[in-house]
Amino acid sequence: MPKADVDPLALALLPPKDESPAQKAARLAAEQEATRISNLIDSELRAERAQLKKEAQNQHKILLLGQAEAGKSTVLKQFQLVFTPNQFRAQQQHWKALVQLNLVRSILVICEALTDDPSEYDLDIDNFLSLDPTVSPDYSIKAAESLLNEGGDEDDTRRNSYPYPGTANAEIGPIPEITVELRQLKMRLSPLYHVQTVLIEHLACQFDDPSLLVAAHQLDKAADGAKTADFVVRSNTSLNGFLGKKLGRTDEHEQTQLRLDIHEVNTILRACRNDMIALWKDPTVREILHRRDVRLEEGPGFFLHEIERITEPNYVPSQDDVFRARIRTLGVQEYSFRLETGPDKGREWRLYDCGGARNQRHSWPFFDDCHIIFLAPISCFDQVLAEDRRINRLEDSMQLWKAVCSSKLLQNSEMVLFLNKCDILEAKLKSGSKFSDWVPQFDGANTVADVTKYLKGKFRSIQKAHSPGPRVFYCHLTAVTDAKSTAKILNSVQELVTRVQLQSVSLL
Repeated sequence: MPKADVDPLALALLPPKDESPAQKAARLAAEQEATRISNLIDSELRAERAQLKKEAQNQHKILLLGQAEAGKSTVLKQFQLVFTPNQFRAQQQHWKALVQLNLVRSILVICEALTDDPSEYDLDIDNFLSLDPTVSPDYSIKAAESLLNEGGDEDDTRRNSYPYPGTANAEIGPIPEITVELRQLKMRLSPLYHVQTVLIEHLACQFDDPSLLVAAHQLDKAADGAKTADFVVRSNTSLNGFLGKKLGRTDEHEQTQLRLDIHEVNTILRACRNDMIALWKDPTVREILHRRDVRLEEGPGFFLHEIERITEPNYVPSQDDVFRARIRTLGVQEYSFRLETGPDKGREWRLYDCGGARNQRHSWPFFDDCHIIFLAPISCFDQVLAEDRRINRLEDSMQLWKAVCSSKLLQNSEMVLFLNKCDILEAKLKSGSKFSDWVPQFDGANTVADVTKYLKGKFRSIQKAHSPGPRVFYCHLTAVTDAKSTAKILNSVQELVTRVQLQSVSLL
């Protein structure tokens, strides 16, 4: 007869056959203590889970989604202004260095464009405007199927794949001659490279870990070595640390030196004020930028119309300046605050600003316990992605919306769509850009009203067709730099989230 199967683990746990009474007593005591510790750990874990569940009931989580430059960081600032106005105003002055850096970088981009030799000009303006300029060569994907031109022919598909990064219909022609006066002007503005370096160092000191902040992406690779750098916040560096934080260095000498450097920055900016204004207003410069398809006005951090005000000795950023200031985020940024006013006073809100570049979108499905604000910048109907210049940015937003709506992991999340940058869309349409040139199926008038109605219908259809279950379509036309109108929209979002929260605990 074969022996019955015996569990080897059970055999290993049996007490020794020659165990003495003293050894048995010690073993039983050890087992009893181990059981006590295990039960204590289980009890603590249950208490922790109960506490987290209790906190979650008093906490709202919002996930901000959208492609790079969609306006997610601006919405985050708007949330702070609407729900924590005292904190926002207290931190307003800390954005001065970032506004100054945005201004300086715009001037330096123009300086980089002032060259007669095309071989010396290697300014990737779309990466300049992108939140994530680091594009992985292994992440290249084929052009997305056209949602804008469903049923269109091959020629229509090609119309949405552009060879130029900024705007698809750039007029390429001879570059105007760089005059002696412009060369001298460019030379006089060269101290701004030093200003850029000092401002980045100053900003880095306001974060918890300055070593994680990088001046990433060299916009110019010419032999003279001039480089325009940008300020980047990585995902494991809290954006909260930037707001209202004093210099983090412990060395008093270094703090003193940095304050002297900032004083020098202000002095240089005032000295260069007239030259910066002259550079921006010069008609030859404007023509060169047009020929090179450099459209700074459409990007974030544009302050070239405010040079005189920003270079004033006692300049303090306005509310509008804070909304327009640009800071690059890589990965996921978490921002938490407690409401200062209203019926939900004291309730904690957590906002997650996810990097929108294509090589950062893998993290999105992991926020299945959040409600979603999806931002689609509709003014970029004639622009392409920095990461893949075959893909139209508006088309990419529709593909993203389709992916988010169809995700089963996010099927229980409420989604609010912001068709953003309507103000830029209006200016672009009035300037002569025709929406129908890029979306042949559109047959309405070339007005904001008709274009937004068309796009709203497109996004609604995508949600209805691809959501795992029934879902209410919430859509707002936004210009998130407009504080007044955005405040009303965010209040309606707050009401929606609160209502859903109450329904989840069966109070409604």
